[in-house]
Amino acid sequence: MADGCREVLDDLERYLDGECPSQLAAVITRHLADCDPCLSRSDFERSLRAIVARHCREAAPSDLLDRVLEQLR
Repeated sequence: MADGCREVLDDLERYLDGECPSQLAAVITRHLADCDPCLSRSDFERSLRAIVARHCREAAPSDLLDRVLEQLR
């Protein structure tokens, strides 16, 4: 794996979440346009996120949230 690919994949989650600075997002967009393996990974991650979003709409019970927060404290 090339260094450029490694850097893109390290930031892919932030990129897909729209959390990258615009300059970094532009670099990643250009890289994905030129690198089929990274583009395939990006497409897979987008698809996976869409599937999870469609099927995981239930909210956790409030008492579960309270217990988790208590354990974190």
